[in-house]
Amino acid sequence: MNQKERLSSQGKIAEIRLLGIPYHREVDGEIVDCTDVLERLATNENYKQKLRQAINENEENLQPLFEGGYYGVDRKIKKGESLTYEDAFSLMSFVLMASNSQIRSELSPRIKIGDTSLETITLQGIALLAELSAKEAYVGLTPEEIAGLTAATLELDTVVRVDGGQQAFGVGGMGGDRGYPRNGDRSKLFSLSTMGAAVLACFGNVHKHHSYPNTSKIAGQTAIEAIGGRSDQDSQSAMEVLQHETNLFMSSCHTVRTLHTISHRLKGETINHVVGPLAIPVSKDTTLNAFIGVNDNVHPETIIRSLQILQKNGIQKYGNSVAFCGLLKSNSSHFSEQGYYQDKEAKNNVAIDEVAPPPHDTLAAFLVEGQNLGTFIITPSDFLDDDLIAHVDFHGLLIPNTAEGILQANNDAIIGQDLPKSIYLAMTVALGIFTRDYSHLKGAFDQKNRRVNQQMLRKSFYLAFEKIAGGDASAKLQEYIIMSNEVLNI
Repeated sequence: MNQKERLSSQGKIAEIRLLGIPYHREVDGEIVDCTDVLERLATNENYKQKLRQAINENEENLQPLFEGGYYGVDRKIKKGESLTYEDAFSLMSFVLMASNSQIRSELSPRIKIGDTSLETITLQGIALLAELSAKEAYVGLTPEEIAGLTAATLELDTVVRVDGGQQAFGVGGMGGDRGYPRNGDRSKLFSLSTMGAAVLACFGNVHKHHSYPNTSKIAGQTAIEAIGGRSDQDSQSAMEVLQHETNLFMSSCHTVRTLHTISHRLKGETINHVVGPLAIPVSKDTTLNAFIGVNDNVHPETIIRSLQILQKNGIQKYGNSVAFCGLLKSNSSHFSEQGYYQDKEAKNNVAIDEVAPPPHDTLAAFLVEGQNLGTFIITPSDFLDDDLIAHVDFHGLLIPNTAEGILQANNDAIIGQDLPKSIYLAMTVALGIFTRDYSHLKGAFDQKNRRVNQQMLRKSFYLAFEKIAGGDASAKLQEYIIMSNEVLNI
């Protein structure tokens, strides 16, 4: 029986097939379709049986769905109530019935209220996403809501979770950020988190979770594929060989789950951009050092509290972790989570879901040994001495929002050809090193002034910069590109 017949006999899972480039493209004379990869992966890893087990393990979290269907959670949101963890888990499970046929097959017979036809569920699911997007923008999502949405995505829709070893960085970013002004427009920076993941892999295991672009010109998956990397591994064994041989795995949300087909078909941001960077498909047995960039709609500390809830509920183990954003202003005063969502000035000060380039400041929240330490301001001088800061021309870091410009900047940064961009890349990596290796040490934080230890952060910067300047980072990236092709035959 050929592969096509196998898929037909066992049933597809994706209700939405994304068409055209980049979802469907030709590579070395071969057609690569992300939906086909997802279907093969689901078949190869016995997803249907795993889904039934996951549903049994999450009976309590699914009770709001079974009892109230669409109307229960819809009523709560429209009355201005916050959702519980179980409500949010149920809401996402309802949405997933529109994108994942296996989830709909298993859950719809148990819903006591409402029409569970695919057409109705799809329309109602989109309505729920729109309601949550409005809540995110105007009121803010709670840690319980974010954790519940993420948990359902990982538990039900994610077809495989990869062994990342005992400990791994989990790298993701929300996107949807404003960017910095450039010639009357909003510019972009290069693919910091993708290039940063390759540098971090010089220091230990890294799992970078990314996607194709939705509202931007280029995203992490296109950045890595444009230089020869492959994202179409269709077995857990191939993924884990890649992870263990290179210390790096860059997973695609399009090949490990169905959720993101909804926002990509709509061609607009939904709350999926909050879920994606948290729902990293890593084994529960791996302790994840989360490294999450956030946009203006989510305060970094909200993410840290979401991680605590996910760990408490057995979804993922977390080591020292950080959530952060780059600010528009320099010399920013610290602002905490309390009151943030009603503070327009504070939200307008968030420019990017990355470490901020000089002269701008970074706002970061830390999870250290299971404790939420709150938020801290990090300035360029915390990373760099004055001589290095002088090398970084802020306007030289800003590039046009074109695929060509971003890809060229990526290369120049990781090979050390463009010193300011390499310095900035090392700053990003330094925050990850500091978080994992130093944040739990005595004196790592000045709690009174809400600042980090400059000596420790600068040491982290020099460790990162050495890997870039010495060629180790670019060699690691090339190693990954080669191996990502070789494991396709496993």
